[in-house]
Amino acid sequence: MYSFYGPLCTELNDLTKPIGYSIGGDIEYYLERLKGTKGRVLEAGVGSGRFLIPLLENGYDVEGIDYSPEMLDSCRKHCNEREFKPNLYEGNLSNFSLDSKYEEIVMPTGSFCLIENSKDAMDALTCMHNHLIPGGRLIVDMLLPTDWRTGEITSSYYEISQEEGISIERKAIEMNWIDQYTLTVLKYEKWRNG
Repeated sequence: MYSFYGPLCTELNDLTKPIGYSIGGDIEYYLERLKGTKGRVLEAGVGSGRFLIPLLENGYDVEGIDYSPEMLDSCRKHCNEREFKPNLYEGNLSNFSLDSKYEEIVMPTGSFCLIENSKDAMDALTCMHNHLIPGGRLIVDMLLPTDWRTGEITSSYYEISQEEGISIERKAIEMNWIDQYTLTVLKYEKWRNG
């Protein structure tokens, strides 16, 4: 089973969450929280740069790390288009090792909830903590599955052009309140001329 963002997921992410697109006010929230930050910022789970680039545009010294090489390629492309050259690292959040320490590490939009198990989540928190300067802050968004319905299947279609589109089917398989996880299966398909 694949559990990371590959080429098709990245393409859909770029289509539905373009650079600067604020999800529930997350960009504005973090810009407010980061006021007064003078040192380096690391975005954990940087993806394709939707969130990173507005921080760069606001003058922050931001770097990013992500597990997906496809997402990082997209992020580099978006940064190059805007003449930004941030350090971007490919790595697993539960065991990465960077030479830098950060004043702030941020993980917006519930990305922390994508970590697959509680051991990896704890390891990721420890790893991020170890990359903070003394007095540094870790800011992580959490999402609660308030609208979860086990067995629910939903599908969406996103038009790329008149000839192409991407469909995604979501299956809500399991929610475990005790071990605190949900299992969702996503199926992406790219359609061309029907």
